[in-house]
Amino acid sequence: MELTFFPDFFIIGAPRCGTTSLSRYLSAHPNICFSRPKEPHYFSTLASEAGPAVLQRDYLEQFFSHYQAGYEAVGEGSVSYLYAPHAIDRILALNPDAKFIAMLRNPIDMIYSFHYRMLFTMDEDVREFSRAWALQEARARGRSIPRRCRDPRLLQYAAVGKLGAQVARFMAKVRENHRMIILFDDFLADTCAAYRNVLSFLGVSDDGRREFPPKMVSKTYRFSWLQRWLYRPPKPLMDALAASKRRQSMGGSEKASGAMGLRKRLVRFNTIKQKPAPLEASMREMLRETFAEDIARLGSLIGRDLHHWR
Repeated sequence: MELTFFPDFFIIGAPRCGTTSLSRYLSAHPNICFSRPKEPHYFSTLASEAGPAVLQRDYLEQFFSHYQAGYEAVGEGSVSYLYAPHAIDRILALNPDAKFIAMLRNPIDMIYSFHYRMLFTMDEDVREFSRAWALQEARARGRSIPRRCRDPRLLQYAAVGKLGAQVARFMAKVRENHRMIILFDDFLADTCAAYRNVLSFLGVSDDGRREFPPKMVSKTYRFSWLQRWLYRPPKPLMDALAASKRRQSMGGSEKASGAMGLRKRLVRFNTIKQKPAPLEASMREMLRETFAEDIARLGSLIGRDLHHWR
């Protein structure tokens, strides 16, 4: 069996660097088919190579059920792919001409925001960033892992923040004219220009969009018990929600739409926009020393002066 289609591009990371905003803008483009949800994480979680029938059923039909012939580009945005070189290998094996977008940010700010996000998704249970940072070595040995953490590697904050190391592997795998790197600073300073550059890179016509409302906000929750049920439910409920989501994406029953609609309303109710407290000066200085060499490496790789990050 042959695949009916396959994505042309992938936004591969890094977390808390504007990938959700860019994905939202691209998903609204009338000539782009973007995955639902934004982050399938399919190729980073795939246990082994999947044949065409499995890819068609578990990837294309599940995350691109809205696809129709005639789109100029098809894409998705899984930030885990930057940290999973095998994911990029698997994608290139299926589409050697796939294009990749990496969005990068000062790792000091990125990691602090990332920790706050991990608290929201229940992957992290240590609220003080300095304590969570200090636990990295113990967690690498399998100790002090939160019970609801999806992947303990998410809690290795130093490794997540060393973008130079990740980008070096990325650049070694992907041809120059098939990769694009966007700095979060540039994306914020002129979002319209960044968006138009992405469309040009993808070979997609300009849709005339000139309004770019921000998306990335820091959030916490009202009730921890409700957050657990929404983000880390018991397996029977998780399986039921996944089945409802599949039925909804494939134009399924009103019952499936109702279940997913209820979950969305509960998520909105339990979510509170809240900025984390400023990072302590001593902690910022320690992070600056930790990431200085990697920042210099990244700047050399992409040909940018990132001295202001250090």
